[in-house]
Amino acid sequence: MVFRWLAAASGALAFGATGPAVSPPPTAGPWHEVGTAMTSRPGKALHFFRQALNPKELGVVVTSTSAKSIRLFWEDDCEVESDDGMTGQGQAVVKGVHSVIAYPPTIPGATLCHVWVNTNAIAGAKVTAAVFAS
Repeated sequence: MVFRWLAAASGALAFGATGPAVSPPPTAGPWHEVGTAMTSRPGKALHFFRQALNPKELGVVVTSTSAKSIRLFWEDDCEVESDDGMTGQGQAVVKGVHSVIAYPPTIPGATLCHVWVNTNAIAGAKVTAAVFAS
C-alpha cells in the first residue's frame, strides 16, 4: 500500500516538473536540452538560468502561441576550468512572434557556461523557453 502511494507521488512529481516540449534550434548539431523547459504562468514574465557543462555551442529557444511579440533578454558567462582563467560573456535582446531563437557565444574549451533567460510578460499568454547545448 505504501509503495503504491510512493510510486504515484513520485510519478506526479516527475510529470509536474517538466514543461511542454520545446524543439531544439534549427541549426545542425547534436543538441541536448540543459535542464528542463520552463513555462510562465499566463500573463507573467519568465526568468531562469541554466549551467551547461563543456558546451561547444549554446542555443535558447522561446515559444508562445500569442500573436504578440516575445522579447527575450539572454546573458551568458563561460569559463575554462574556473573563473580565474579565461572567461567570455555575452548578452542581447531578441524579439519575434511565436518563436525566438538565440545563440549565446561560447569560448574554445569552455568547461562551464551560465545562461540567464528573461522574457517579457504577454497578456493572457504563456511563454515556454529552453536552453540547449551541443
